[in-house]
Amino acid sequence: MKDFLKNKKGILLWILIVLILIVIFVLLINVKLWPWYEKKQIKEEIKSESFLDSLKVISWTIIQWPSQELYTQYENFLNSTDEYLKLETYDFTNKFFKTRFQNLSKNKVPIQIILENNKYQEYGNTFRELQDYFSWDENIELRNDEQMWTTYVHAKITMNEDSFRVQTANLTKSSFESNREHFFYSNDPDFHDNLEKLFDSDWVWDDLSTLNLHPNLVVCPLNCREIIKTLLESAEKSIVIQTQYIVDDEILDILRKKSEQIDMAIIVADTDDNYDLVSYFWPWIARTLKTHYNHTKMILVDEKYLLLGSMNLSANSLDNNREIWIILMDTGHISAFEKWFKQDWFDSI
Repeated sequence: MKDFLKNKKGILLWILIVLILIVIFVLLINVKLWPWYEKKQIKEEIKSESFLDSLKVISWTIIQWPSQELYTQYENFLNSTDEYLKLETYDFTNKFFKTRFQNLSKNKVPIQIILENNKYQEYGNTFRELQDYFSWDENIELRNDEQMWTTYVHAKITMNEDSFRVQTANLTKSSFESNREHFFYSNDPDFHDNLEKLFDSDWVWDDLSTLNLHPNLVVCPLNCREIIKTLLESAEKSIVIQTQYIVDDEILDILRKKSEQIDMAIIVADTDDNYDLVSYFWPWIARTLKTHYNHTKMILVDEKYLLLGSMNLSANSLDNNREIWIILMDTGHISAFEKWFKQDWFDSI
């Protein structure tokens, strides 16, 4: 009888161990493999249905920086905020905007900030510095990306109750005073609501459903690689790119093939990272910007689809970071970018 009870206890123990392992496995699946599964769903969706047909025209204003208009516009945007402000960015060190955020806090406006806390090659922790700076502001809440499964939070978006900003710039002095950057702001209600849901999901580490993403919203590492590939491979007339650098092998292979078939022009930052790119394509296709540090991230395909946002064309940005782009089709925005690009192209000789 004792042997029977002993064996029974052993069996129950093994059953308990197996159940614990199953629970751990399920948790790992939800936390680690959900992004992979989600990206697999997106890949199949993009291949089975042309997402280009679902894109919408989103209008308002696009600005190229450096421009004094940008400081004024951003300040007016902050001053118009009454109910809430949400910011997701890689870096935030600009004292001008820190002061404006504090003023909003004094007016009882709740502010949520998602900021990278472990930046690449960072000598000081600007996340902790910002924490200390806003430590006495009870209406300002700051979080890093540890609640997310991304390598870096590299997105650059700001929104209040009425409108949103998607931009290539961080909230730093160099971004607003010396870099080449681009900003798009709008009050499009559908995109605003979808962007806010994305922010709120990042805030609490919720899984994102691809079915709820606005067709013009490009989010890394969820759907960005497939969308960028699809757009570039579908190009029939031209590809224009102005970005910090291009180092992703798959994107580079597409560009090499397309350069033999259609018109192409690329402007990148004047850094060692881009030496091989410029050497391969030569200056009639690829050039480095000399007048400003080229920090912008823009792609124009067939003069119809203009992408603006935070993503560099690297494997880390495409596959690991939180990056956010918007696809624009407004002819006025496209014409403005083509004009700006043409001037930078000639300044890059």
